[in-house]
Amino acid sequence: LNPDQQKALDIHNDKRKGKGLQPLAWDNQLAQAAENYAKHLAQIGKTEHSNGDQRPNQGENLASVLGSDTPLTTSADMWVGEDKNYHDEPIGQGNFGSYGHYTQCMWKSTTKVGMGLAKDAKGSVYVVGRYSPPGNFIGEKPY
Repeated sequence: LNPDQQKALDIHNDKRKGKGLQPLAWDNQLAQAAENYAKHLAQIGKTEHSNGDQRPNQGENLASVLGSDTPLTTSADMWVGEDKNYHDEPIGQGNFGSYGHYTQCMWKSTTKVGMGLAKDAKGSVYVVGRYSPPGNFIGEKPY
């Protein structure tokens, strides 16, 4: 892994370790799928989730980053930083939009992650995280 990939993975796993969860393994197929979708986002110039058919059995986190030398690290930091908004409620309750990236990072049955990125013409970097098996099932808790 390159340093940005490794640091982003470490951020996920340090946060998971704090809750007694198994570490995630980096998966190159997920990373390739993530990069392919990031290229699509860079083309359309906005972050919008893929639909389930486009990512069978994969969870997805998205971010758009400007001016970072380490966009994967920056994105992982943002995602796990949503822990401050999560108060142990089942998925679908509370303000899911403010904590859903965190709960996917922390999902107990997720074992693999891959991340990819692409830059658009204006210099925005689109970052996609793909997770397998996926998390964030309505009515369940991440851990």
